[in-house]
Amino acid sequence: MRGRVDHLDGIRGIAILAVCAVHWIGQRLPGFEGGYIGVDLFFVLSGFIITTLLVKRVQPYGRFLRNRVRRLYPPLVGALMGITALTWLLPDSALSPETPLRHGLVAAVQASSLWITLGGAPIDPFSMTWSLSVEWYFYLLWPLAVLRLRRLPAARAARLTLLAAGGVYLVAAVQPGWWFYYGPLAHTSELLVGAAIAFPLAHGWTPRLRIDGRLLLVAAFTFVALWTTFGSDPYSPAYRLVALPLTVGCAVLFILSGYEARPPGPARLLSWRPLVAAGRISYSLYLWHTLPIVLLSRNWLGLPSITVGVIGIGIAVGGTALSYHLLERPFLRPRGNELSVSREQAAASSIRPRGAHRPERVAAGAPGRGAVLLP
Repeated sequence: MRGRVDHLDGIRGIAILAVCAVHWIGQRLPGFEGGYIGVDLFFVLSGFIITTLLVKRVQPYGRFLRNRVRRLYPPLVGALMGITALTWLLPDSALSPETPLRHGLVAAVQASSLWITLGGAPIDPFSMTWSLSVEWYFYLLWPLAVLRLRRLPAARAARLTLLAAGGVYLVAAVQPGWWFYYGPLAHTSELLVGAAIAFPLAHGWTPRLRIDGRLLLVAAFTFVALWTTFGSDPYSPAYRLVALPLTVGCAVLFILSGYEARPPGPARLLSWRPLVAAGRISYSLYLWHTLPIVLLSRNWLGLPSITVGVIGIGIAVGGTALSYHLLERPFLRPRGNELSVSREQAAASSIRPRGAHRPERVAAGAPGRGAVLLP
């Protein structure tokens, strides 16, 4: 598919499989509580992708937001409607008929993160939408910051963004566990780390690991697998002080490894077809994957728990397939190659000298004077 980058989709694949592990397995069996770090991988990757597109494209602020709505809302609305209908059909539902409607409205206006944080309770059956709302806060504010940062040399823009990420993380780190995980601050720091590495890469820099890249990647894959399987829940000090920083480092390493002139051998795992396929449907799967939890929480027709789990996963997979093919792919605009770097370009590229500025680009048919343009 034009404009797709396999190793980035592979990172999405790892992330969504980790999240599914904690919800599909960790809810019933010991272990897999650490699969929440999949969301952290998503945040770093999202910050990188969004910032790369902002730096390389010229478009009005309003058009950027409309494109985000066009890309993200059809599957979201479909999931809100479909899961609400299925919740009403489930026998012995613990939710009143009004609850899915009320919580669905909160999710639709992207207020889930603040609702959960301030209210101190999940918004079943749509608690998974908290991460989507955090990203929307980023979409609303970050493009305006990029307007300023794009005028700076890439290295300086990256340093300032990393400095902001560190400051936001330190403020978040003193909050209670519930606030830290579901609130927007800690995860905004992850989005900003991804954004920071986007500036030099968008200006043609090619990463070159100074120590053995293969060893680093093996260590990163091992950490993600071990923490997903044996790690602690996301409200613990171990998560905020150890798992989150290390996961962010792993995400940065995964992203950069695919842009090296000669990617280390283990980087090929990120382009493994099953992972890439999982990554490409990850948004729809994320919206539908919690449905098995709803089914498993009830004695559904007196069936054995494992049978109910299989039924739940089957419905989630079916909902994912319908969402992806009917509500996601038809609204995907043809993407350019902003996220791709040819090997020839990579071999010849480097960061601009200090003080060098990228020439402004003017898009054909750009809005007239007074319009707010994104880079």
